[in-house]
Amino acid sequence: MFIDFEKQKRLRVNGTAHASREDPLIKHTVGVQLIVRVEVHAIFPNCPRYIPKMQLIEPSVYTPRDGIKPPEPAWKSFPDFKDAVHPRQKTHSGSDK
Repeated sequence: MFIDFEKQKRLRVNGTAHASREDPLIKHTVGVQLIVRVEVHAIFPNCPRYIPKMQLIEPSVYTPRDGIKPPEPAWKSFPDFKDAVHPRQKTHSGSDK
């Protein structure tokens, strides 16, 4: 499901998804750890009721950007999560373009 919070629209995609750490697209996408490809069976609009209207004020510091390493969120180092949080995989930083 893809949701546009600014225009309050929703698109539903039905299909079979496959996640890969070896997809060739990874080396061209900043900050990505996995690529998910979907074999699409059906695409259709979905009722936008209950989608809150939101507006982007500024990008998050956690959003991957070319040549900038995003900070790790503080919650990932909480003792309660130490056995559950997977370590960050090396990602493409965009700096080798």
